[in-house]
Amino acid sequence: MNPIDADDALICLRAGDAAGAVMPPIVQASLFRFETLEELHGAQARENEVCVYSRGTNPTVRELEETLARLEGAEAAKCFASGMGAISATLFALLAEGDHVLFCGDIYGPTIEFAQRLEDYGVTHSRCFAAGIDEIEAALTPATKMIYFESPGSMRFELLPIAQICALAKRRGILTVADNTVATPLLQKPLAMGCDLVLHSLTKYVGGHSDTLGGALAGSAELVERVFRRGYMLMGAVMAPFDAWLLLRGLATLPARLAQQQADAFAVARFLAGHPKVRRVFHPALAEGAQAALFARQMRGHSGLLSAEFDLPDHAATLALGNRLRLFGKAISWGGVESLVSSAHRTDPGPDHDGRMPRTLLRFSVGLEGAEALIADLEQALA
Repeated sequence: MNPIDADDALICLRAGDAAGAVMPPIVQASLFRFETLEELHGAQARENEVCVYSRGTNPTVRELEETLARLEGAEAAKCFASGMGAISATLFALLAEGDHVLFCGDIYGPTIEFAQRLEDYGVTHSRCFAAGIDEIEAALTPATKMIYFESPGSMRFELLPIAQICALAKRRGILTVADNTVATPLLQKPLAMGCDLVLHSLTKYVGGHSDTLGGALAGSAELVERVFRRGYMLMGAVMAPFDAWLLLRGLATLPARLAQQQADAFAVARFLAGHPKVRRVFHPALAEGAQAALFARQMRGHSGLLSAEFDLPDHAATLALGNRLRLFGKAISWGGVESLVSSAHRTDPGPDHDGRMPRTLLRFSVGLEGAEALIADLEQALA
């Protein structure tokens, strides 16, 4: 069964302009003229809504922002030059000296690196790897102003109880920020579960063709405006009109791509789960117990991502396995039409590492080559 909501699919396809063009034009302009200086000055006060200077708002970028806001069920959205641009602007704009942010689950590494830089400005952070709401509540401090989480994460795909986290945060007056990149707006809607803000790396599934970068923030108009004024305008991670146009093109095919990639990834996951050289497969649809219940309650499906821990002696043997794959390209990132494989570790972490990311873990991003061909490739590499 296709997991994509029909209304969401139509939103993805909505593009064009009043002149009847099938795709919106690329407005390649850095600035916009007004009839009077008074009009210009009035527009500058509303630069998140009115096109004054493309560092603030551009018509092509605005079309993408409005589409993403509809998909997420948000009042507003803002697009950035990259996912990291959206993340850094959000943390910078909404946290101040003396504040604490709690990171829950497996978090994108550069996000933690940015949080470490914020320590120079008096913003502290801590991490909670437990998925239970009691453990998350115990990790809060009197200074906690934000709970930031990824669910699913992008390596082990562990799920967190989003509605419970958001309810807890609202009781305590804490902002919640969800990185929804893995699920995309088509498979999970954190705002509907009470989350304040949602972030995306549009580079992944929304772009879908490994040819553009982008990031996005969606949520209430008030919070998006705060990030726009304090982070976006001052830090300069501005999305270019051509990238916005590429991402609008990517959105049009996202429902079809994601449905196929999800089905093929599940077939690959089942194959690996039954292979004698595989210890564990990380994929939400194969989860059991509380994780299975969360998957059924929170998500319409999973994406084309999965990971597997192999029964191999060491990190070097894991890299050798990945190198034997022919259809899976060796590259970072994910979400494109080509299948990719990457290691959880650049170097051998040693036998005494914390164990959350096994030494023999490989992540697979399933593209559009077809499940049968990808499984055959895995079979020959594991032989």
